[in-house]
Amino acid sequence: MQATMTPTGVLNDQMIAADCLISAKNAIKGCAMAIAEASTPQVRNTLKQQLSDAIAFHEQISQYMVNKGYYHPTNVQEQLRIDLQTAQQVLQSVGR
Repeated sequence: MQATMTPTGVLNDQMIAADCLISAKNAIKGCAMAIAEASTPQVRNTLKQQLSDAIAFHEQISQYMVNKGYYHPTNVQEQLRIDLQTAQQVLQSVGR
């Protein structure tokens, strides 16, 4: 997981939460693919539990971000504005 820095060089809550959300999405995808490839019921059941946990974490972090105003899954225009603003901050922090 790559750390994203603000122009001041410090991680902020929004960037940490976004990084967690991306990680949760990747965990969900990875578990789902692994379930499809599992060769035994025991492995499949373990992976299903991990998938369930990853989905629950995704729900928690998504709700946290919505409550904080960081994430707008039902308002594409607002989410795009926030994403562009965050991208500009990252570019400024690396001197571009």
